[in-house]
Amino acid sequence: MSFSRRVREELMHMETKRSCCRAAEVAALVRATGTFSIRGGSGDEEARYGLRLCTPLRPAARSVYSYFKSFGAEARLLTRREPRFQRRLLYEVHLSGSPAVLQSLNELGILSDSFRLEPGIPRRLLRGRCCRSAFIRGCLVGSGSVNPPTRAAHLEIRTPYEAFAADLARLLADLGYSPGMYVRRGAHVVYLKTGDEVAALLAFAGAPEAALEVEEQSVVKDVRARANRLANWDEANTRRTSDAVTRQLAAVEYLDEIGVLATLPAALQEAAELRREHPYLSLNELAAEAPGELSRSALNHRFRRLVKAAVDEGAPGLDLPE
Repeated sequence: MSFSRRVREELMHMETKRSCCRAAEVAALVRATGTFSIRGGSGDEEARYGLRLCTPLRPAARSVYSYFKSFGAEARLLTRREPRFQRRLLYEVHLSGSPAVLQSLNELGILSDSFRLEPGIPRRLLRGRCCRSAFIRGCLVGSGSVNPPTRAAHLEIRTPYEAFAADLARLLADLGYSPGMYVRRGAHVVYLKTGDEVAALLAFAGAPEAALEVEEQSVVKDVRARANRLANWDEANTRRTSDAVTRQLAAVEYLDEIGVLATLPAALQEAAELRREHPYLSLNELAAEAPGELSRSALNHRFRRLVKAAVDEGAPGLDLPE
């Protein structure tokens, strides 16, 4: 089972008790998965108007079916197999354009008073925070998808209506999120791309278990990235130290070979001898081995002078440290 499917099923297990929240959830489900049709002619209203909703989630279909039935609407709940791909079992709700259905769609903000399809989201459905949670839950169940926690965080909701996508993006922004929008294959997509926001929205919509999985993976990814940065830093630091020691030893050997080392100040000869005795120590460790109190900075300065002296004497393959 995909992670998106698990999220949708967890969302549909949340019980929506308040009538205002149920209306918001059903409105989002119908917008996300429903197809509203208007036929020409002067026949009766039930023949002219129709609504068909299709979803692979039985609880979602049952929720829409029972909502319209509670208003006295005649509805049919059917099942069929998907003709292609995985041949999933699909659940369909069929509604004719009876006065009860049309009145319900009008109250849900899907149809206007003149029975035209409303492209945006009516604000009256989103007055309370609980209603906003229910509406987003319906959007996620109907046309949402979420990347698995092991992949880069990405949550999106698709809709064919630009006005609906713009209103949804504004709703998410009002709730404190940073949504983005783009168009893909004719559909308008509203998305979130950070692990924290994806987890927070899932929890807000009613999927705390999925939110926890996303949060846990975000922590794992963050720890892994930090460990990689530290490992890379340690490797680079070790490489720089190794290069510096190689350059110092080459300078000391060259100066000794041409007889210049013995003519240098005693402090430089002392540093050269210290490096010869401890070729694998870092500057901090070498300073601790030096007689008396010699700081890392002072020791580094002496090695720079030794390398410069070797370069000035024409040592092959040596360059001055940066």
